Amino acid sequence: MNPLQSDISLRQSEIFLLFYHLVFSGIFTWYLLQQGGDAIRYWNLTAETGHNPQNWMDHWGTRSYFIQWLNYVPAKVLGLPFWLGNVLYALASFWAIRELWRMGREQFPKVSSSWLYGLLWLIFLLPNLHFWSSGIGKESLSLVGLVLFMKGAVQLKKNWWYLLFGIGLSYMVRPLQGGILLAFALPVLWLEKGFPLWLKWAGSAGIVVLGLLVLRFLLYITHIDTLNPDGIAQFSEGQFEFLEGFGAGSAVPMQEYSWGMKLWTLFFRPFIGEASGFWQWAAALENLVALLLGTGFLIGLRRFRFRQVPGFIWIGVGFGLVLMIVYALTLNNLGIIMRMKSTYMLFFYLLAWSVKNVELRIRN
Repeated sequence: MNPLQSDISLRQSEIFLLFYHLVFSGIFTWYLLQQGGDAIRYWNLTAETGHNPQNWMDHWGTRSYFIQWLNYVPAKVLGLPFWLGNVLYALASFWAIRELWRMGREQFPKVSSSWLYGLLWLIFLLPNLHFWSSGIGKESLSLVGLVLFMKGAVQLKKNWWYLLFGIGLSYMVRPLQGGILLAFALPVLWLEKGFPLWLKWAGSAGIVVLGLLVLRFLLYITHIDTLNPDGIAQFSEGQFEFLEGFGAGSAVPMQEYSWGMKLWTLFFRPFIGEASGFWQWAAALENLVALLLGTGFLIGLRRFRFRQVPGFIWIGVGFGLVLMIVYALTLNNLGIIMRMKSTYMLFFYLLAWSVKNVELRIRN
């Protein structure tokens, strides 16, 4: 029997995933209390105070403002402790991880071998995803928004409101990510066979109008005067200089790298040999797994059938590729890179796994 098709196995795996994720919530809490970080300021409502907020709605806005708006009632009104706030965010992100596990169970082809099933488990247990999404922060909610979008995209006629909620949540947490998902909604709409033509045209018009408004806001918050190569280059240089000002030990000269080296850095660094300290070694080991999966992906391409990969994986991979282009132009710190890619690397791993699964099925 295919282990992915057993209801008992599914329930047991979800219970284990929940326990595993909550363990990381405890690790996240301990790490933040030792090292400090944005999560504490989000919970204390002190990350954004320039506008002198006095009440709940004074915190309303996008990005950090939105996180503080969400935290206002549990943190300030109810007085819940920081660790419990992390648990609440971890439960939200666990819902997203569980839904991805379920979507994989429903849509993956039959698993070719027991070791491949074990590899799938390894992918879902890699620590970067669990660590950064198991506490108070944008990563937890970004993952929820992305998975909501996927659930809506997979069955648009039935679950269209998931898609809209996912775009809205992603936009409030990180406007750029909401804008990317809004753009992805256009092909999703036209690929849906259950909608009449007039509704597709009306929906497309709405997406274009909203997209222009999102683009205008993105240009406003990034201070890019004109959307052209010079304006983007100027913004990129400013971002690199801003991050260099922190003097982080994991800084890298991204502005000097070729695009090949930029992509290597985004996918696989820190790598074995350049890691120092426990946290960098943990990241390096995960990046080694990523390299091995990427190598398997390239080897298996000659037998690969693209249509055999579930649609939600392609959404995640496309989402990640767009963000990687942005991060190549704005991030020059390996620690921040590991955090920012935590919400989408899972889909690259699942794509590589799917290629290997298809290859073994054909061979056998």
